[in-house]
Amino acid sequence: MSYAVSRAASARLNPVAFETKVPRERIVTLSVATDPCPQALIRVLGLIAQHGVLPLSIEAVRGETAQHLAVDMDHLPEAALTVLVAKIEAIVAVQSATVHPVERHRLLA
Repeated sequence: MSYAVSRAASARLNPVAFETKVPRERIVTLSVATDPCPQALIRVLGLIAQHGVLPLSIEAVRGETAQHLAVDMDHLPEAALTVLVAKIEAIVAVQSATVHPVERHRLLA
């Protein structure tokens, strides 16, 4: 019998050991408002993945008339960030997309 623990299982058992270490000044929040479309979240995340970015956190909240997505991620170069936001805004279900510095309460201690 093997007692090897996967990285994911180990992270669940000891979450402090696998915290992402990114300087706070390099973290931005991508805020996106979309129509209540089941494909909107996956399309936005797909575009982020195309830029080689692994989000630090993802929050999705569905309301009556819209869903709001907040993705904390490493800051990309300004040109790449502009292209990413333009591609996200081109998704039919997207109402708006903005990037701003991460709010302190959204980060882990």
